[in-house]
Amino acid sequence: MSPFDPKNPPDWVKRMLERAATAKGAHFHAELNEGQDGSAAISLGAGTYVAPLPVGWSLHPARPYEGRLRIKEGYDVSYRIESYEDAEAARGGPAILSYVKEPEFEGISNTPADVVNDFLIYIPGHDPAGKDIVWKCIEPLGGTHVRELVLRCPLVSAELIEHRESIARAIGEWMGLGRFAPEPTPLDRIAHTATLERRSFQGNVLMRVPRAWKIQTDSENEGRELFVGGDPDERETFWLISEALQMPSEEFAKVFGSASASGVWDCIEKETEKHWLAKARETLPDGDLLFATSAMEEGDSGPFRRLEWYRYAIRDEFFVWTEISLVTLARHLDDPAQKETAALFEREVRNAILSRPPPECD
Repeated sequence: MSPFDPKNPPDWVKRMLERAATAKGAHFHAELNEGQDGSAAISLGAGTYVAPLPVGWSLHPARPYEGRLRIKEGYDVSYRIESYEDAEAARGGPAILSYVKEPEFEGISNTPADVVNDFLIYIPGHDPAGKDIVWKCIEPLGGTHVRELVLRCPLVSAELIEHRESIARAIGEWMGLGRFAPEPTPLDRIAHTATLERRSFQGNVLMRVPRAWKIQTDSENEGRELFVGGDPDERETFWLISEALQMPSEEFAKVFGSASASGVWDCIEKETEKHWLAKARETLPDGDLLFATSAMEEGDSGPFRRLEWYRYAIRDEFFVWTEISLVTLARHLDDPAQKETAALFEREVRNAILSRPPPECD
């Protein structure tokens, strides 16, 4: 479940590009970029959906998983991709119809088969000026997740209005050349659930937290926001701070990041006044470095345990780091609910996605 690597795409992407190279469409006639590496493909949602990249098209991503495609002919198509952990809907029953939320599709999808077997396309008819062409694809994954991809093209000119039907069908055929990843992706790891919501912290950390927790900005220092939150029963408090630092090059970022992480670990190892319960370091599947510590400390409200995670990542020429703490008063350490929370954060810190700022574009 590592991020999509355009330099070494998985086999299913290579097979998709092979099929696309020989596909014939009635409305989509754009020339495709040649090759089977990731540079010939558009990857959305950290490799959750991949499609061939036509010549003259460009991708302009934003956060968290949305952005726009600039089409060669000079118009834009916005996109949004999402993943939800929803076993009932993922089984393909009536519950999946709840994912058809766009008003443009009201009354169009009456059965689950209408949703999972094809793309939904809306083409404005009467009085189309200012309305959107809308494309939507919903796909269950493994009986656990539901993914959705939504594209929109605003009809902002007379030319787009005149050719809206051919545009709708051409983009629909292009979407048909792509496919969703057959295995869970980093986006699926942080999918929304009934009890967890994905939050964006400082624009460079995406992580799930309990929906019942109130998360807010506690302070700001040199542009870095310190986020704080806690459970409704006031058993524990969550802290998070992060930063994405741009370096002259990716190699420089690797050297800088390694030195920075080593400095932090040295400080942890040399700290002798804390009552350490555990100290560990590991390399995650996506190559990020993670330090995890546990210590007992004293505070105004009495003794408490601090679980702390330091995670370091290289994203192109950016060094991205985050520090996350979960503080629990000692009198609550044996509470079953607290043990569940500690296990949840152990998992979600590893599932979190650290990202660089999106590239600037026109």
